[in-house]
Amino acid sequence: MPNPIIGPPEYAYGPQINILRRNAVDFTGARKVKSDYWHAGLPSEVVSRNHTQFPAVRFHPGDGIGIGVAMTECEYTEGIANPNQSVFAELPPRMHALKKGLLVITVSFFFFPQWEPMTKRYCFQFQWPGYQHLKWREEIVLVHANGMPLTVAHMAAQISSLWRKFYQKHANEMRGHGLRLGDNQITFHHLRLLQVYTNDGHGWQAEVSYVKTQ
Repeated sequence: MPNPIIGPPEYAYGPQINILRRNAVDFTGARKVKSDYWHAGLPSEVVSRNHTQFPAVRFHPGDGIGIGVAMTECEYTEGIANPNQSVFAELPPRMHALKKGLLVITVSFFFFPQWEPMTKRYCFQFQWPGYQHLKWREEIVLVHANGMPLTVAHMAAQISSLWRKFYQKHANEMRGHGLRLGDNQITFHHLRLLQVYTNDGHGWQAEVSYVKTQ
């Protein structure tokens, strides 16, 4: 049975916050070592690729090395290029109506756009080989409660937070062929966020890669 859509994390509505680190000795928090330092130079595999090149919000590493940003960095809005850029900066003009809860749905005979009211909360669908049967989805936001668009850094934190929740709850529920998540398999620390993309502005997916250690 599909999981119900839940409310988005509170930080998606307000200014950047500091999320408590999970390590007893936190070298990353002390700015000594990045959490994904060991990703460098290792091969990776992209999953749920945006083959159709749908409109997307892309995440680039702040140091310019590699592709995407480690989920463990995204959680803390770190290691992301252009972190304060609006999520709408890369989206086409027709998607900008999402700021107001509107979406262009059709074009009339005289080429005047017609608009349909939509919620300001949108559906994020998890797509990972071997876990599609869960039909797991969560609710995300693109705009703060004060009407300001989310930044790229906040979107990265929002998606990585939801991905960690999915990983912690469902890593052991793979069915059939796929890419197994979990200890001694593909862990959350192996994952990198490349982009979140959409076809219609309502349903969103993430292009994610995982680092191969062997």
